[in-house]
Amino acid sequence: MQMNGNQAARAERDPYLKQKIMSASPVQLVAYMYDAVLAACKSSNYDRAERALLGLIEALNFQHEEIALPMFQVYQYCLDQVRKENYTEVEGLISGFKAAWSEAMNLN
Repeated sequence: MQMNGNQAARAERDPYLKQKIMSASPVQLVAYMYDAVLAACKSSNYDRAERALLGLIEALNFQHEEIALPMFQVYQYCLDQVRKENYTEVEGLISGFKAAWSEAMNLN
């Protein structure tokens, strides 16, 4: 998963953030993207929420279609909800995914 332009610019201003991102495993990067979606929804920031959700979509591995396709559909639904400014719905879904991801990947 690559950083988008805004994330790269922020990381350049914050060397600790840059180090955190550059040293993160792919598993941790997905957790960070979930955090980014949640933070964007809390502040009703459409652009940040959209970028983070697109990053999650980009991270999907469609070689494992049985998992990736349903996740793609949920992320697309979340994008639609963000476009409708229904941030509460997105927060609920993504917080559940983040909790499950953290538990499954032993990130707690």
